[in-house]
Amino acid sequence: MIRTLIFGAIAGYVGKKLYDEGKLTEFKNDLVTRYNDARTSLAQSQDTGIGTVPAGTATTPAHPLPN
Repeated sequence: MIRTLIFGAIAGYVGKKLYDEGKLTEFKNDLVTRYNDARTSLAQSQDTGIGTVPAGTATTPAHPLPN
């Protein structure tokens, strides 16, 4: 239990330092930018048909699996 308290105190201290220095805001902004880029890339690939399965393609194995 004492280890948990010590770890919590250290994590709180480090978190406060990062918050005060603005590092957490930079991290959040980086995550938001990456998410928006990935979402845009995914939308473009869906529009162009990249990564989609053509119609009529079998999705089950040709031979049944043994029991």
